[in-house]
Amino acid sequence: MSLSPDFLRDKFKGAILGCFLGDAFGSGFEGMDPEKARFHMDDLSKKFTRSYTDDTDMTLALAESMIQSGGVNPEDISKQFSLTCDLTRGYAIGTIKAILALKAGMKWYEVARIVFKDGSFGNGAAMRVSPVGLFYHDDLEGLRRAAVEQANITHVHPLGQWGAVMQACTVGLAVSQDPEEPFRKEQMVTDLREILWGGPIEYVKALNKIEEMVAQGKKFHSREIVQHLGNGVEAHLSVPSACYLALMHRPDFCDAIRAAISLGGDTDTIAGMVGAIVGAHVGEKKLPAEWIEQLEDGARGLSFAKNLADRLFEAWWKIHQTS
Repeated sequence: MSLSPDFLRDKFKGAILGCFLGDAFGSGFEGMDPEKARFHMDDLSKKFTRSYTDDTDMTLALAESMIQSGGVNPEDISKQFSLTCDLTRGYAIGTIKAILALKAGMKWYEVARIVFKDGSFGNGAAMRVSPVGLFYHDDLEGLRRAAVEQANITHVHPLGQWGAVMQACTVGLAVSQDPEEPFRKEQMVTDLREILWGGPIEYVKALNKIEEMVAQGKKFHSREIVQHLGNGVEAHLSVPSACYLALMHRPDFCDAIRAAISLGGDTDTIAGMVGAIVGAHVGEKKLPAEWIEQLEDGARGLSFAKNLADRLFEAWWKIHQTS
């Protein structure tokens, strides 16, 4: 399917802002169990300025680097992380140590094993990867390689890397679908299975469970989703949940974010990943304006994120016009 440039630009903005929204609205629920998260769900209707966390911070930095480099360049991404990442935004200790090491001059390919000898299998590489899904949406094999390359800076464990692959590919597949047409959930599961073939068994099992749940045609209760797919900071216990929720709840962005938050656990990251996928499908124009108005708009806030998404699309379009 071929979408117009204006349509695609809107989808790029939808994914970046969708991540921002999910992260900012989900951050107040982090660490809650599902029951407590659902009890506090009315907090989403309260209006105040909502700030993003490390999830969006790294997403913006990754997008900036990709614009400058015309794609994924780990050395340049590492430089961007060290220059712009704000370590006061809820970073995990492992990522803080990695970024401080980059600032101190350590090579990008040396920092990933600073905290975990065998590498991290957390969801940090997946939470930031939506710009890769956007930029390589028409080249899924290139997308897979790029997702791993950007992950390698902080996550060399296969579970961390393939979580980034799964999230990036789901974003890419969502970009390629016309939001005016029925969402091909079953086909997306099939496509993801093909892309993730040969990866860790944990993701194969998760896709099997997602396929089974999608086939039943109902929206499962949050407790069941946590039981089957997880809600933790580990990539294999959060990315599958985000993908399932995005498949089942789009095109209703708010409903998808509420479903993500209702899982409890790592709510900002799971909601951010869900937001990126659904936003990539429906585009900026179908995101909730009353939620967007509440996003922080400082030096690297809402206006910056919108402009960055435009520039990311322009960088992608420039390559495709000349190829």
